[in-house]
Amino acid sequence: MIAEDMLPLSFIEGAGFRSFMSTVRPECNKLSQRVMGLQLYDDVERTIKPQLIRDLKACLAKSKDGESAIHVTFDLWAGDDAHPVEDPIVVVQLHFVSESWQIRRPIVAFRHLSHKNLSTAVARELEGVLLSYGIFPRSIGYVLANQAKETLAGNSLFCDYKIMCSSSRGEPDGDEMVSFLSNQMPGTESPFSELQIGNSATCVAHTLQLVIKEALQNSRVVENVISQVHNVVAFFRSSAYWSEVLMKECNVSLCPSSSSCRWNSMMLSLRRMVQESTWSAIMTLLAQARIEANDTASVPPLVIGKREQVIDILGLLEPFEEALQVLQGNGVTFSFIIPSLIGLDKALESLVTNYTHFNKALRTGLHTHFQSMIQQKDMIIAAVLDPRIKLQPFPDAKQEVDNTGFLSPPPKHLARTIVEAAVESMGASASPPVEADKDQTSKEVNQQNVEEKSQDSVTMEVSSGSSDDNNSDGLSGNNLKRKSIFNFLQPAAKSMKTSELDVYLSEPLWESNSSVLFWKSATRFPLLQRITKNLLAVPATSGGFDRLCPMAACIVRAKRSRLPSHTTERLLLYKNSLKTKTGKKPSGVTKH
Repeated sequence: MIAEDMLPLSFIEGAGFRSFMSTVRPECNKLSQRVMGLQLYDDVERTIKPQLIRDLKACLAKSKDGESAIHVTFDLWAGDDAHPVEDPIVVVQLHFVSESWQIRRPIVAFRHLSHKNLSTAVARELEGVLLSYGIFPRSIGYVLANQAKETLAGNSLFCDYKIMCSSSRGEPDGDEMVSFLSNQMPGTESPFSELQIGNSATCVAHTLQLVIKEALQNSRVVENVISQVHNVVAFFRSSAYWSEVLMKECNVSLCPSSSSCRWNSMMLSLRRMVQESTWSAIMTLLAQARIEANDTASVPPLVIGKREQVIDILGLLEPFEEALQVLQGNGVTFSFIIPSLIGLDKALESLVTNYTHFNKALRTGLHTHFQSMIQQKDMIIAAVLDPRIKLQPFPDAKQEVDNTGFLSPPPKHLARTIVEAAVESMGASASPPVEADKDQTSKEVNQQNVEEKSQDSVTMEVSSGSSDDNNSDGLSGNNLKRKSIFNFLQPAAKSMKTSELDVYLSEPLWESNSSVLFWKSATRFPLLQRITKNLLAVPATSGGFDRLCPMAACIVRAKRSRLPSHTTERLLLYKNSLKTKTGKKPSGVTKH
């Protein structure tokens, strides 16, 4: 309870809590702040952290030289250093596949920094956190560095925190949350400029939202309609009275509580709003509220846009919503980047809309921001080695020239070549037992070649000395092998050798939802299995609103409770460990 709500440890010494405990568990000894602090220390520092370090070491031991097996999400919560209200905070989350093939995403650090030399402090803190868990830079694959407040603000089209998190019903965190999130860093210089660990990753969700915003800047009509309907949602959110009237008349609420707010809450509200009966009722209530308004502050927004316009625009945004839904999940997401982007572009291409200019701007934006991304080697490998996807998103040949300016995935043969090269590279640096087998095989082949050469020499001597022998065609068997036109006569065993990739691609698509389950049991593909394991846990996004908003609430509550950063960190680790325990499946594999 304390970890969930970031309460002060002194909470258990309150009269209300003691009265409650005496009713529920009268035999329970009186707890104290000191006892709880010691218990939290023991649970985290002597049990949870050591176990996590063992899990990380086991993960590294199973990977090739421990390289690029662990990935990092690095959240920076910082405000304007010109008017510092609070210290910058960093939250570090690790992503890896455990020895038992579970995708693990533990939060491992919650630290306060100084505004002074922030870029240097950020880089030093990340390195220190990793070393404290026994992780060296070569073990880090991708690092997704993220300015958390700016990321939440960037999600405003799907869920505007200023509207959805504001307190209209006495919710304690609302106004504090809005105040905390609104204090953002000026966008002058990146605070991550000195990060040199791992490969820098781009948050796909943030980039997709950037595509939409740039398209809106070129489509003012669409932007105006969206602004109008957002203002309607904000009006009902801020007015408990009119929200209640709407609920009575239509049994519809446009305003979920801030505790149940989701990353796409605004889209859910707009879908409810455009239902024919609801739209009419809302327009009627807005007109009535305009008449009854006592001052300018309580006057409802004016809606000029038509219901059909809103439906049309929602139709253009829904493919983005679907892509974000997939890519912000907790399961395997990296392999879905290419199919999600290709599917998104195709969905926009097939839509019939009155806003063709906006549609074209969206598709052009996808090309501008993602064309180079979908050509990246690891991203292609991840898609091909997802048994539910394989080569499906990639076209058979290079697309026609008339598609220039829109998203163009690499062709199948190129995607296959990239994976083949990765397999070849992995095979060349295989484990010692495999190398020993190869050496033995090589010796046998060399011995066979020596014998064949010796036999060739004898045969040539015999044939040159006796032209009237049974070799009446004038060619010995070994000479026959040297003629290129007779290559098709070579033994079938040499030409029919199939690679792991050939066998993998020839199998039908995996129908289960869990690609992790497939690769856990895919011992018949040892090289592909090793390549895939390092990519399964790579996050496609920073986790988005549904991860960052609860974290912001934790920070606000911890600040209100005046919790030291080390206590907050231990509570987060404790909370995360409980989720891991309760989230385990009977099979030992997390469903993705």
